[in-house]
Amino acid sequence: MQTSVLRYFLEIARCQSIRQAAEELNIAASALSRHVSNLEYEFGVALFERHARGLRLTAAGEVFAAGARQTLRQIERIRSDIDDLRDLRRGHVTIYAVEGVVADFLLPVLAEFSKTYPQITYDVVVTGTQDVIDALIEDRGDIGIAFNPQPNGDIDVAYEAKHPVYVVVAKGHPLATRSALTIKEFSSQPLGLPDRSFGIRRLLDQTAAQQGISLKPSLTINSIEMAKAYARSGMGLTVLPAFAVVRECAAGELVAIQIRDAGLTNATVTLCTHRDRGLSSAGQRLLVEISAGLKAFTAENFLLRKSKTAARPAKRTR
Repeated sequence: MQTSVLRYFLEIARCQSIRQAAEELNIAASALSRHVSNLEYEFGVALFERHARGLRLTAAGEVFAAGARQTLRQIERIRSDIDDLRDLRRGHVTIYAVEGVVADFLLPVLAEFSKTYPQITYDVVVTGTQDVIDALIEDRGDIGIAFNPQPNGDIDVAYEAKHPVYVVVAKGHPLATRSALTIKEFSSQPLGLPDRSFGIRRLLDQTAAQQGISLKPSLTINSIEMAKAYARSGMGLTVLPAFAVVRECAAGELVAIQIRDAGLTNATVTLCTHRDRGLSSAGQRLLVEISAGLKAFTAENFLLRKSKTAARPAKRTR
């Protein structure tokens, strides 16, 4: 079976329309329809069914799509391994990462890595912790960077760095002068929190539940940037890892306040891969670089130093 047929099939599944897929691929719709018919004849089962919005995969189609993705990714790994013999003149790595680490950590690492290997390309998917793990398990990604993920037998941890979470408020917020808070102290405040697909939220809910506290956010959002905007607006506070607010704290827009509860001081940023699925040569080399970068990526130390400096009384002048 030609790999192009697999790509055509997956594009039809993504678009849920043969006509739209044909436009995206610049291929005649009749040709795509014929490929689908040939596949269905070969397997003796319908792979698509029609519904109000177009086409959707049947149960058999879902199985075929999963196999097609796995096959194409395996071919990409083979190509990348072969390219290693030519000193990585070509390669591709797919990274799933939580939002807070992308701008200030991951992109600088990729920029430096690209100086040595300029022909390697990347897909960076910004998402919540659970989807990072799911992407590795489902073979949608090569490398994952998650925040405080739950242990999983299919996942191998390449490196883990401690990154506590903080209460984040606007500079003029009534709590901005506090050096530390407990969940009990801030739980009654207006809260704007990431949704439960984020490791931050699950960790916060779990720690609160252990103390018999029920958090009732006034705003639930699926974006770290929006959570920061919520705090910056003065509407209320949010809870985020320190690395997510380094720039805003340095600019004086936001204030990060330590949380005393142990469950929130032991949070981690976790670099991970699938336990039984080998990386391409490009992926292996990049994994080493990201691991090294995480060892130096200690945003919470910056905030603690900043907090201590701010708390130190000014010297008197005579």
